Amino acid sequence: QGVTSANQEITEETEKTYSVDITFDGGSGKAYINSPVEVTEKDGKYTATFIWSSENYDYMIVEGTRYDNENPGGPSTFSVEVPGVTEPLTVIGDTTAMSAPHEIEYVITWGEKGESENGGREGSARGSSDKAAMEKALESAGLSKTGETAPKIATGFSIEQYGDYDLISIENSGDYLVVPEGRDIPEGLPEELIILKQPLDNTYLVSSAAMDPVIACGAIDMIRLSGIKEEDWYLDEAKDAMKKGQILYAGKYRAPDYELILEKGCDLAIENTMIYHDPDVKAKLTELGIPVLVENSSYEEHPLGRLEWIKLYGALYDKEEEANDYFEKELKSLEPLLNEKPDTGKTVVFFYVTSNGLINVRKNGDYITKMIELSGGRYALENAIDSESGMSTMNMQMEDFYTQAADADILIYNSTIGGEISSLSELIKMNSLFKDFKAVKDGRVYCTERNFFQQITGMADFMKDLNDVFNNVDRDYTYLIKLRQDDDQ
Repeated sequence: QGVTSANQEITEETEKTYSVDITFDGGSGKAYINSPVEVTEKDGKYTATFIWSSENYDYMIVEGTRYDNENPGGPSTFSVEVPGVTEPLTVIGDTTAMSAPHEIEYVITWGEKGESENGGREGSARGSSDKAAMEKALESAGLSKTGETAPKIATGFSIEQYGDYDLISIENSGDYLVVPEGRDIPEGLPEELIILKQPLDNTYLVSSAAMDPVIACGAIDMIRLSGIKEEDWYLDEAKDAMKKGQILYAGKYRAPDYELILEKGCDLAIENTMIYHDPDVKAKLTELGIPVLVENSSYEEHPLGRLEWIKLYGALYDKEEEANDYFEKELKSLEPLLNEKPDTGKTVVFFYVTSNGLINVRKNGDYITKMIELSGGRYALENAIDSESGMSTMNMQMEDFYTQAADADILIYNSTIGGEISSLSELIKMNSLFKDFKAVKDGRVYCTERNFFQQITGMADFMKDLNDVFNNVDRDYTYLIKLRQDDDQ
């Protein structure tokens, strides 16, 4: 297939620690396990540290094994061996809060989006201290640096030109040399350098965040395999391509259909950082001669930094001009907002209600809250900060959420995980306290469209939506739905 990796061996760290967001069901809802959960992976085994909101749990039973509380007098804490961080996990917690000890069954569902969608940040990217060494190594292999594409806003990647060859460096992921079609792979390349031989027209795309910029730069015909099923796409082009059989479902990131992947001559797998939860999959793909590119655009702090990753896909698929033109056009369309730096004074909250009644909110300072601020709003949850976790979201008890958000001018409900809602009564059914929120009384509650998080290139339109909402401009928004007053309207 013309697919070669300069390093056919993968060296994985023997131990990795990362945070995994969870949802939690069972019991009365008064006590819960804090999210996210710290998970340590060592030699293929997973150990999760469960920290409860209560001091009253003296033991847990997980997979038939009893674990005793490690923190008497403080929040009940258990270090528990778990079978993995993908399938729902049923556990038993014994509480002493009642008149007699009582075992209660709970179900833990591990977060996959975050999303989210973020996963761990382990990887093997070179640091800036290695930049000179890589340049020297490429020169030794007969390649001389001729230029560089320095991102204007993004911080997670860089692209350097070595004649017709491109060197893509991704933070916490690695270095990738893009070899033009018809050109030879130079000899003597560094072992850690991953080779991507164009045209890369049999790509296995697993990261949902990558599809929209690939479509926008005109390269969807390069995608042959998908890690997402047809019914789970909210991008019409992707859904239609799968319906026509132009893109085939080849399994999720943790369970690829290796037989199909090999049969179709896969020449590149584009993953997000969730792949670090299943290093054996990454190792197997590499063993089969399929280079793995791990994109981490979700870690960009500036929302337009995520959009600028379109330049990376332009370099991969020989669509640099199209990618640059698209980014510049979107940037120009936002100039009035970016230059004006509006402040409408409107306070805003972005959230959804979990299945066990907790309120999942964006942390202060993440890219969603920055879009709110750039559009003229003020994020109301100043205390939504958790510096110890790499997750972009956190869960709150309704009482805490009420204290900080009840007087907010505008509520925005995140439909991606919470599901779309269309009326205020639907929101109030989730928790009767919502009826006392200022935004509910004023009818200033909105829900995102389900395609919002897949449509990365829509950030400019989303910010225009936000700005109009903050300025009381009532229209048909691109990514927001205003909730009806009741189901009868």
